[in-house]
Amino acid sequence: MPAIRTKEIERPLCGCGKPVMRKDYTLKGFPVWASSCSNCRYVARLNRKDKCEKCGTTKNLNIDHKDGNRSNNNPDNLETLCWPCHKDKTTKNGEWFNQR
Repeated sequence: MPAIRTKEIERPLCGCGKPVMRKDYTLKGFPVWASSCSNCRYVARLNRKDKCEKCGTTKNLNIDHKDGNRSNNNPDNLETLCWPCHKDKTTKNGEWFNQR
């Protein structure tokens, strides 16, 4: 566990403008931040459907951002995909490399 920091760390903001929460620390003591605020994650879970919108399976469901922008949590931008369909879409569109 890293040493206690006396200086307040500036938190990054979600796409909606609210600050995100710290998830953990790296081995070198740097904070790891969530990608969106708790309210946006809650809204995304509420809009999740019961099956994949591409293949129709009900297993391993994820929320996908249609435009590839993880901070755009508008319900019109979210779709429910199973893990294989999500992986294929993300790889095909090159979104995987934009997140690094």
